[in-house]
Amino acid sequence: MALFVDGPASTIDDLTDQDAGLLEVALNTGINVSTKLRLATQEILTDLQLWLNQSQPTLDLLWRPILRVEQIVLTPPLKRWETMHALSLVYRDAYFSQLVDRYQAKWQEYAKLAREAREHLVATGFALVNDPVPQAAPPLLSTVPGPQGGGTFYASVAWVNGSGHEGASSFPSSITVADGSLMTVAATGAPKNVVGFRVYAGTSLDALSQQNDVALPMDAVYTYVPGQITQGPLAGAGQQPDFVRPMPRMMLRG
Repeated sequence: MALFVDGPASTIDDLTDQDAGLLEVALNTGINVSTKLRLATQEILTDLQLWLNQSQPTLDLLWRPILRVEQIVLTPPLKRWETMHALSLVYRDAYFSQLVDRYQAKWQEYAKLAREAREHLVATGFALVNDPVPQAAPPLLSTVPGPQGGGTFYASVAWVNGSGHEGASSFPSSITVADGSLMTVAATGAPKNVVGFRVYAGTSLDALSQQNDVALPMDAVYTYVPGQITQGPLAGAGQQPDFVRPMPRMMLRG
């Protein structure tokens, strides 16, 4: 699973799945839906950190590390909260821009659904990891001479921590390689707790196969040979939770 800080977890497609007329409303009112998604994520992150602080008694801090929002794993209730909150922000702005009653009704309805999703999250608890590995940055691609035909190739990387836990794979990078050359893949920008990376590569964005079982050190450069590994695991979504923290009920925005 991805970490929530890797987000926004929701996409514009997720929003339009819930509200087919969203993009038309955004166009008519001059609202940037991507901006509202980012704002929804930022507001929820603030609430999540407040919740984590509230859930950890003062005595716990004497022998347990402080929980951080970076440790929270994305779960369906958390993603739904983000989706509904983003929709409520869009229709809130649309209403105040146009003062159209149907926008107000949708704003209130999505705000209600956001609160329900938040309550579901509180009831189930937050899923967390002990040593979070964020989504990797897209890899740097280049070429070296090699006895292969050219083409367009894609690669993503995933960072790995000292315990062998792998974060979410990066967005893919692509490169067009001339005949007689091979693609190389390098990772960059890893946080301090990351000790290596895995490479996922292929000729299709939908089928990037894992190329190395053992994580490569961060200063390594991987040379991709087309067709050498085609049946490895596909690019993954990130870490599984290490534990679930029950949440106290408290009043937050929305």
